[in-house]
Amino acid sequence: MEGAPQFKSQETHKNSFEKLSEVMKLLSSEVNSTVKNEYGLRKLVDEEGRIRADRFELGESGGIYTTEEIEEDQRLVDSQNRHNSGADDPSTQDFFKKQYGIPGTPESVVEQYLKNKDAQKSNQAEMAITALLHKILKDRFIVVRASTFDDYMHGMDNLILDRETGAVICAFDEVLRNEGDEPGPSKKLDKIKNHARNGGRKAKYGIALEDGELVRSPLENVPVFFLELKSNDLNELANDLLENYDNEPTKFEQALFTHLVSSIKEQKGILEKLPLPQVMKNKLKAFEESLGVLEGVISNQS
Repeated sequence: MEGAPQFKSQETHKNSFEKLSEVMKLLSSEVNSTVKNEYGLRKLVDEEGRIRADRFELGESGGIYTTEEIEEDQRLVDSQNRHNSGADDPSTQDFFKKQYGIPGTPESVVEQYLKNKDAQKSNQAEMAITALLHKILKDRFIVVRASTFDDYMHGMDNLILDRETGAVICAFDEVLRNEGDEPGPSKKLDKIKNHARNGGRKAKYGIALEDGELVRSPLENVPVFFLELKSNDLNELANDLLENYDNEPTKFEQALFTHLVSSIKEQKGILEKLPLPQVMKNKLKAFEESLGVLEGVISNQS
């Protein structure tokens, strides 16, 4: 697959993470407004554009899970953060205390660890691609980040719902490629193939259309593709997304979107040649119309 087009980045007083954080707040406000006004669902996503698990609680509009079940899922997330951060290790506590000037308690270590994790380039790539797809596709698609639970437990980064067909057309893994990395066959592609052979991915906290209504729903057999963004393109994309949020896509955004759609189409062709479960064959076939819409967007931009 060819690399994404590159343009010179512009320097501003804010770094790319700060810019993208502002963009995600704008995106979240738009998504929440859309689903409330058109479907009556309130506060679907948080300020990071992630689906809010707490809005799936019975008693909420469209809630489907008990309070206890949602709280248990949050405990699993908290436990994984505590484990991954090494917060119970005295040497880690001492390092964080000296490095960041925090108390060094397990709780403060986890908090700082999550701040660091959010600012990583890989997370910025996820935010940037989510925002780009939302900006260009929001008239027909709902583009959101998966809940933290589904991110951790099911490896789900994004969900895109086609508001006309009701299909969750795909989920995305974002890949950040650094300058000098070799292009070509990747471990990520092998991973995508394996997921397809095993019937796709799932999300406990998903969204679906039922009889024209947007509902909270678990999802099964979701096709997954990976989208690649070059590390040195992040600043340019962050600038464009923030400074031109309410305007037509810039030339850079259009070029990058074209690259992403081309990559999705190529991966779809690769997956269709594999011996797949019938459910995945059906999902990829159902993806045809939505992919045609994505390609039509490119034609309209030309």
